[in-house]
Amino acid sequence: MRLCPSVEGSASPLITHRIGADVCLARQATNFHKCHRCRYRGQAADWVPDEPDLKTINMQTAQDPNPNDVRKVVIPRPEPRVVAKG
Repeated sequence: MRLCPSVEGSASPLITHRIGADVCLARQATNFHKCHRCRYRGQAADWVPDEPDLKTINMQTAQDPNPNDVRKVVIPRPEPRVVAKG
């Protein structure tokens, strides 16, 4: 699996996703718009870069707020209106 796009240089892409080598090669063959700066461009299907892809951020491990720091807010609700039939 490859991270697409895996750009050369220091600028990291905003949106990436994991694809197989076969999809990567097919995109390169059809001049996919993200391939022009990709580090896998022109490489063999079994080629592995010396340094790994950029790490992805695991959103599930974000810190939950400390329960002591959370303040409950009471939102007043209006009383239900009674409509007289008549």
